[in-house]
Amino acid sequence: MEAAAKALPKGLKLTPSYALAGMYPILLSIGIIEDARPRLGTWIGVNYYEVFSAIPGVQLEQPGGGSIGPYLYPYRGFLNRLLPVFLGRLSGFRKYWDRVQVEAAKAALGTTPKSEEFSVKTLLGGNPVMDGQYTYGAPGPAEPNQRVDAMRQLLPPNIIGVNPFGKLCRSSFDFQFDRGLAWDVTQARIDLRVGDLIPGITQPIEVVYPPIVENTIIWPDPVYAPFRAFVPWRLQSEKVLNEVEPEHLIPAQPPGGTEPGGDAPQATGSTPPAAPPPNPGTGPST
Repeated sequence: MEAAAKALPKGLKLTPSYALAGMYPILLSIGIIEDARPRLGTWIGVNYYEVFSAIPGVQLEQPGGGSIGPYLYPYRGFLNRLLPVFLGRLSGFRKYWDRVQVEAAKAALGTTPKSEEFSVKTLLGGNPVMDGQYTYGAPGPAEPNQRVDAMRQLLPPNIIGVNPFGKLCRSSFDFQFDRGLAWDVTQARIDLRVGDLIPGITQPIEVVYPPIVENTIIWPDPVYAPFRAFVPWRLQSEKVLNEVEPEHLIPAQPPGGTEPGGDAPQATGSTPPAAPPPNPGTGPST
């Protein structure tokens, strides 16, 4: 929990009720973003790979003219395209241009791949940051889905980040799970190497699901299991903090409650489990 708290910028704090046995959840998303574009104009959509970590249950230390939280803080993201890195930075998302790849694993001739591989390497030098693979089952509705529902309790639709001018800014994500598909991940392996993707991780570690190897990171709660999803979404109401009115924000409740749920880009990939630093569970997401 201490590592997650230190990762927050000035003016933000954690929500203690999100912690479990001194550990704090971290969300890890590994995916493919399809047809992302501004809502206004006739822009051509952009496709890109993205690996992102985020800290849920973040609050404002001072209300500052709006809701105190909870918010999702986008801690760090790696993308393989420069344009969405630039646009994300303007909205308060700490995105970096690196070598990111997510692709279907090789399958037997005449069969459909049920596994995907992913990797992140530094743009300069190609040094490995993380890599892994996950296998998934049959598709079904993303709503209702036990794994998706559990993750949504940690995923408030309201986002808070820091723009290039050092100002806190808020926006909201509209994840349209009722229009999405989800696949339960049956097996996953993630090797976190050198890099600052997960707060508190200072040396290489391996995360597996289900936990079958001694001395590997164990999922903190079986409810927070990884999944793969295909979900349309919209990002809206990017505002500097002191310009945001409460009515621009979407109500959300902490774990244990229920959460309400260019146009909508399509996000596909594997979906995040919750992971506690310095022992993060991660898994596939979008």
